Amino acid sequence: MKTQSESKMMDVAKSSYLVIVMALLGVFAFISAVLIAWPALAYIASKLFL
Repeated sequence: MKTQSESKMMDVAKSSYLVIVMALLGVFAFISAVLIAWPALAYIASKLFL
C-alpha cells in the first residue's frame, strides 16, 4: 500500500510530465503556425511597406 508521500510524489511527477508535454506541444503549434502563415504574412508586409 502506498503511503501518502509516495502518492503526492507520483501526482507531482505526473503533473510535471503533463506540463512538459503541453509546453512542447505549444512550441510545436506556434512554430507550425508561423511557418504555415509565413507566405501570407510576407505578402501582406510587402504590400504595406512597398
